[in-house]
Amino acid sequence: MEYLIAFLLFSLVILYVSFQAAGVIPEVVADRGRSRKDSEAHRIVTFLAEADAIFADEPYLWDEDRMDEFQERCQENYSEVREDFGLEELSGVRIVKFERGTKDEYYVCEPPFFPEGVAVGSASRFGYVEGDDIYRLEVTVW
Repeated sequence: MEYLIAFLLFSLVILYVSFQAAGVIPEVVADRGRSRKDSEAHRIVTFLAEADAIFADEPYLWDEDRMDEFQERCQENYSEVREDFGLEELSGVRIVKFERGTKDEYYVCEPPFFPEGVAVGSASRFGYVEGDDIYRLEVTVW
């Protein structure tokens, strides 16, 4: 009888710990997904905005013509741009330029849709366009 009670108590403790662990696992997986997406966004914004990159010849100096060319390319073939960044088919990227001191958004690369309820990461860089104002480039990846 003592062994049966001990076995039942042991089973209840194991069951309780299992349910507690099962509640934590989804949070850990979601945090891992957000961290991975933040890392991808950081990689892409660095690729776009740093020196000798897609938009910049010099650190923090962006070429408006290059940005316009990239925007046209993204509008024509978004999936190709997404693949060039090394993103999976179910992933995507949105690139927005914000002018300093305003809330104006200029979409440099906009996906056909922006999903809800998925892990999202973002990163941004500041820079300026010669003869123009300072901008913040924000990259969002899902």
